Order: sequence, then C-alpha cells, then structure tokens
Amino acid sequence: MNETDEKRAAVLREWFDRVDSDKSGSITALQLKTALAVGNLEFSLSVVQQMIRIYDFDRNGTMSFQEFVALNNFLLKVQHAFSDIER
Repeated sequence: MNETDEKRAAVLREWFDRVDSDKSGSITALQLKTALAVGNLEFSLSVVQQMIRIYDFDRNGTMSFQEFVALNNFLLKVQHAFSDIER
C-alpha cells in the first residue's frame, strides 16, 4: 500500500468511525446514508438499503469497514467513468 492509499484508508476509517455511533464496528443503512451524505452523495434510504444488500458480504444486514471500502471503491469507479464520458 502506497502513501496515497494509506491516506485514503485513514480518511475512510475516520469517515466510517464518525457514523458508527454505537462503535459496533458496523453501520446500518441509516448510518450509511449519513456517511454518504457527508461525502455529498445523497441517496434515498431504499437505494442505500440496496447498496448494503449488494456489499454485505457476510450477510449480517449491516456494513463492516471492509464492506464500506468495497462500496466506496465501486462508487469512485462509477464517478470516474462518468467523468471520462464528460470529457
């Protein structure tokens, strides 16, 4: 992991920990919706619930930090794809 990746991971961890208000190590759909809103990503609760269904690899109904990172990676790829189209 290079320095940029380490900084990104640290930012994601801080972002995740901020919304994991009960410090359970996982976040609910409502907490994920809040986390995404902090990053200026507004989604309906039903869309956020679908994100959890897709990225909840252990199928426990919540999102762990690793699952949150996987979702974030996907959202960044989508954002970059649309940025490339606009050029």
